[in-house]
Amino acid sequence: MGGMDTEVTIARYSHLNISEKAKKKTPYIEILAEASVRELGSKDFELILFNLLADKFNALKEREGKPDVRTNVRASKRLLKEVIKIKEVLSANKQASVKVPELLDYVTLQLILERSELEEKAASVFEKVQLPIEEAL
Repeated sequence: MGGMDTEVTIARYSHLNISEKAKKKTPYIEILAEASVRELGSKDFELILFNLLADKFNALKEREGKPDVRTNVRASKRLLKEVIKIKEVLSANKQASVKVPELLDYVTLQLILERSELEEKAASVFEKVQLPIEEAL
């Protein structure tokens, strides 16, 4: 999965004899099938994670009655930078510690995010990932 698209390739790895006398074998890769989805990439997960964290930040007691964090460009960029780190942590762990000091209006976003929460919000994206896999098979 790339940043903007998802590609699936089914390949067969083997070795071919190139010389009977030398008994030398060379690796050989045969592509059996390929499929891709151009509108599905890791950016989709980042957007879902960004919205999840923005909603949690906006729901804080200190943020009551204040504008959405997504309307502030600087705060959104800081949150997106944190999202990339969190995505990598959650790809290998069941939870991630999130802390963005003074994200907006001197309010700090600090929480523990469970991978299951991201999986629940990204269920529709996971379904789309299965399409090129099934097509290649």
